[in-house]
Amino acid sequence: MRAHLENFLPVVFAMLALNLSVIHQAEAASWIANTPLTTARYIHTATLLPNGKVLVAGGYNSTGGPLSSVELYDPATGTWTATHSLATARFNHTATLLPNGRVLVTGGYGASGVLSSAELYDPVSGTWTATGPLTTGRYLHTATLLPNGQVLVAGGYDDTNGLLSSAELYDPGSGTWTNTGAMNNARYFHTATLLPNGQVLVAGGEDNNFNALSSAEVYDPGSGTWTTTTSLNNARYNHTATLLPNGQVLVAGGDNNGIYPLSSAELYDPAGGTWATTSSLTTAREWHTATLLPNGQVLVAGGYDGTNLLAGAELYDPAGSTWTATSSLNTARYNHTATLLPDGRVLVAGGYDFNTGSSLSSAESYDSTINPATGTWTTSGSMNIGRWDGNTATLLPNGQVLVAGGSDGTAPLSSVELYDPSSETWTASDAMNAAREHHTATLLPDGNVLITGGYYDNTFDPNASTELYNPVSGTWTTNTAMNVARAEHTATLLPDGKLLVVGGNNGGCLSSAELFDPASGTWMITGSLNTARYAHTAVLLANGRVLVVGGMGVSGVLSSAELYDPATGTWTNTGALNNARIAHTATLLPSGNVLVAGGVNSGGTAYPPNAELYSPTGGTWTLTGALNTPRGYHSATLSPNGEVLVAGGSNSNDGGDLASAELFDPVTGTWTMTGSLVNARENHTATLLADGTVLIAGGAVATAELYNVGLGFASSWQPQITSFTSPSSPGSSLVVTGWQFRGVSEGSGGNTQDSPADYPLLQLHRLDNEQTVFLLTTNWSTNSFTSVPLWNFPPGYALATIFLNGIPSTSSIVNISVPVPSPVTLTGAKLTKGAFQFAFTNSVGALFDVLATTNLTLPLTNWTTLGGAMEIAPGQFQFTDPRATNNPQRFYFIRSQ
Repeated sequence: MRAHLENFLPVVFAMLALNLSVIHQAEAASWIANTPLTTARYIHTATLLPNGKVLVAGGYNSTGGPLSSVELYDPATGTWTATHSLATARFNHTATLLPNGRVLVTGGYGASGVLSSAELYDPVSGTWTATGPLTTGRYLHTATLLPNGQVLVAGGYDDTNGLLSSAELYDPGSGTWTNTGAMNNARYFHTATLLPNGQVLVAGGEDNNFNALSSAEVYDPGSGTWTTTTSLNNARYNHTATLLPNGQVLVAGGDNNGIYPLSSAELYDPAGGTWATTSSLTTAREWHTATLLPNGQVLVAGGYDGTNLLAGAELYDPAGSTWTATSSLNTARYNHTATLLPDGRVLVAGGYDFNTGSSLSSAESYDSTINPATGTWTTSGSMNIGRWDGNTATLLPNGQVLVAGGSDGTAPLSSVELYDPSSETWTASDAMNAAREHHTATLLPDGNVLITGGYYDNTFDPNASTELYNPVSGTWTTNTAMNVARAEHTATLLPDGKLLVVGGNNGGCLSSAELFDPASGTWMITGSLNTARYAHTAVLLANGRVLVVGGMGVSGVLSSAELYDPATGTWTNTGALNNARIAHTATLLPSGNVLVAGGVNSGGTAYPPNAELYSPTGGTWTLTGALNTPRGYHSATLSPNGEVLVAGGSNSNDGGDLASAELFDPVTGTWTMTGSLVNARENHTATLLADGTVLIAGGAVATAELYNVGLGFASSWQPQITSFTSPSSPGSSLVVTGWQFRGVSEGSGGNTQDSPADYPLLQLHRLDNEQTVFLLTTNWSTNSFTSVPLWNFPPGYALATIFLNGIPSTSSIVNISVPVPSPVTLTGAKLTKGAFQFAFTNSVGALFDVLATTNLTLPLTNWTTLGGAMEIAPGQFQFTDPRATNNPQRFYFIRSQ
């Protein structure tokens, strides 16, 4: 075996330790450094999981040898977390996501030599289990998921048998391997690409005499046979192969008999079975990665040019058949992995640096939407009435947007209109029963919209009235009034389906809060705020509590924040903001943290540019990157890709409206300017639509406009949803059907280490509190996706979106219903570490309060509410009372919320 075959051994690179210099381009960097891997590694695998995380498994460490360690990258936080290790340390293996959601790892090289073992990773439990072994041990092979769900493993190397021409199939149903037809040529360092017709193209590699191959062949799953097709124009190995949206395969770079890496590239046309030369890479390279971006371009990164380790990257544009240099990696590397994430970014992880003779732990991501920013705004019709401020905008279950009330600059409005995204038109609807501005509008679980309070005249008198809008009939019905008239308050839909209304202005700051129960149609006073306030923000956290931040208080602009616990109906002070602020925004991030941005402080005269993050686990605020433009009275919208779009607003007290917009990246904590609004505006509304665009309406102008993040994909490449289970409920699986759930291409691939991300990912994005989650799967196919049973996601309306190769579908609006509790069944009670703990089973997602007393003769209204029972697993609840031992006898009552 020649030395270059053992590219995984550090000794070979001692001969290549040459001085090198990398010249970075003088432009804004598109590569952002991420937190490093927990373990430095190369020739590992990286697999995008259905929950949006990336599984990195095995590989080789320059000091520790073959690795069994495994870790997960979470795009929401940009961090790596160790998970259960492989049973067998291995490198130069393959990893493939199966239709049942598990990851199949096969073969490779371990401490004892070539491996035939295979194992499965279960993302639900985070554990590995052995499955049937390969019929022939091998490494440097390829693995391809076929349309029928089987996995084709082809070629590779076996220290006993040498180069392999054999191929075998894995059946996920039986967990066994069977031999299929052998290739016409034994090969390794080749590529394997699934073609649109379901066949597999194998190209290049090396033969038994260690010569680069130009031969190519196609596997037919129907007959289990290989057929020779036209040869490559250039023999090559260590190249990449990427399926393009037009069905052609781009082969780029590689090596030709160990002389010099190649810059040539060529295209395979499955229709004619022919290869055609295309433009050459700007830099010859091998051991690089190639990733198809959502816009159809191919990103090639890193590698080796025969002399230097490469940090350079370049883009192939199929439209012009051209290569263009793009921003360079922060760290030169090869034998790394590149994974296309659901948001369209590319995560590069690990690799090798032969200058230092060490494996790399560094990771970085490429964002094609910055450099420059590609987001754009386009006008989208005009409202029938210009609304200056104080109006609301609500996305309805039918996909339309309800805009209600507000001010025309002189007085509150009762008028209402509907925006239809399909025609981009505005239509007047029945007016509200009362004129109002600075009210709230909440989409309830039954599909109706509840309007509460607001100013009803130009003397700023608040209103206690409420009314319901029925989207089906388009009519308004007077509803039970609140206990307290209020405006500039907040309304938050709780996980139990009740609505929490907090604070507001009633000729002064209010501390009162009340709950609306849609089931009974009644209002009930709940615990009061510790600090009276209005024009504050309120966010439902992932733990079910409500965070209220800032606003105007009796003594001026507030920095205080407090938490509402629905179980006890009480408020607790939490960490204070670093800057007092009003006219700010608060956005729940996918990480569970809350971003507060902009606003006005110092008596309403200063606009702090800084932004800060609230951590629910620590109850603390941390300053993050500052806005490029200080602003208040702006909008903030969580995009499907996890970034926050901040648009418009004002940064002066003389009405200096802003047209600028910027994006916050939660992973890096940085802001990037994006396209500017067509019209400067403040006090407008922003609504995320089902197609992923953001609708801006109002703010002293009647025009509306749409923001497109600029991923650049063609509409024909999008997955399409035709049906879904709605309403759905916690404990049940969400089933989505449609077509093109396997993409127009394999989104990420090109070498044996990367798992092509040619499968659907399903995201739920709650409409009111922005909570997002990617769901694990029990089964997916070209036209369906079935999730694991849903839990730990609050009831209410949510956008269901299929992501495929970084391209989102048009979303469907799904109703996650409030679960109906069943009779409580206790499963255990014990004293542990001085506390009393008990557990019980019930409906998945049900909500329970626990009350206690030492006197059974007291009415239940006099019992003490201790808090809520925690759902520690689907349908498994637990409650711990640390104060139980202070009482000789204590009685408990479990009550559903």
